[in-house]
Amino acid sequence: MALDDLTYAPVGATRARAGAAWARAGVPQGYRVLHVRHRVARGGGETARAALADDLRTWRVHREAGVRLRVAGPAIPGARVVTLLGRGPATLHAPCRVVWVDDQGFGYGTLPGHPVEGEEAFRAVLRDGDVWLEVEAYSRPAWAWAWARVLGPVMPIGQRLYVRVLARAARRLHRRRA
Repeated sequence: MALDDLTYAPVGATRARAGAAWARAGVPQGYRVLHVRHRVARGGGETARAALADDLRTWRVHREAGVRLRVAGPAIPGARVVTLLGRGPATLHAPCRVVWVDDQGFGYGTLPGHPVEGEEAFRAVLRDGDVWLEVEAYSRPAWAWAWARVLGPVMPIGQRLYVRVLARAARRLHRRRA
């Protein structure tokens, strides 16, 4: 796995923090922390949680949300994925590399050419019998992108909206199975 081309450090911190409350400790200076959780299903137990985790690792949640991706297969460590944002000649390519995968989901980190630097984790978790989509990240605008630096203060709003769209997609996938 080529982790040396990632644009940030420490790599894998989202995995190390799984289930722990996010705090500034361990997050590099200048990075913003995001921790968002959306309920996908009331009840459903382990079967529904495992199905959501599979939907995350196979990119079904992202695709159901209308996110365009270039990826050769499921999320596996070292896999490269490019998220395509926008349409036509204004399409922004946001390349990432999957840095870890487990039974809850995966985490990926940014590669050169991405407008931000950092890592993001997508997990399916079970809390009190309900299934939740949890997204944790630490990121900052990439300094090579002037517009990303200018929009930096509002990026957390965009990240939260993006997670909300993913959660809606996850709920649709769950309802189809139910």
